[in-house]
Amino acid sequence: MLAGCGEAPPPPAPELPFMELGAFEHKERMALPENVTKWNGKRVRATGIINPGRQMRDLNHFYLVKDRASCCFGARPQLNHYIDVTLKPGLTTHALPDPISVIGTLVIEERFDGDWPTGLYWMKDAELAK
Repeated sequence: MLAGCGEAPPPPAPELPFMELGAFEHKERMALPENVTKWNGKRVRATGIINPGRQMRDLNHFYLVKDRASCCFGARPQLNHYIDVTLKPGLTTHALPDPISVIGTLVIEERFDGDWPTGLYWMKDAELAK
């Protein structure tokens, strides 16, 4: 690094193979496949469709799903078919019909509210990829 140039940018985040995350039948409290758990704690780029919930604009939190069929119609996707994304403070986006990419650290952890499962894949402090 040259003096006065600041820090080197982080290396590009590898593309998360979203289809692998949902390529197995998930059952509560099961041991997850190694090809999924190897992404835990890694900075990744994930591409999918925003499932916004009730709000369509100025989203800081949304579910990233693999395709439009998992987005906004019918039943909620299975736990291993979406990533619960929270953007960095101050960042927002709108629900769009086209795929988007987010970059952040993926946490793989089956979480519960009492006995009710709330999610499996989490990304906090994410950024929108350019």
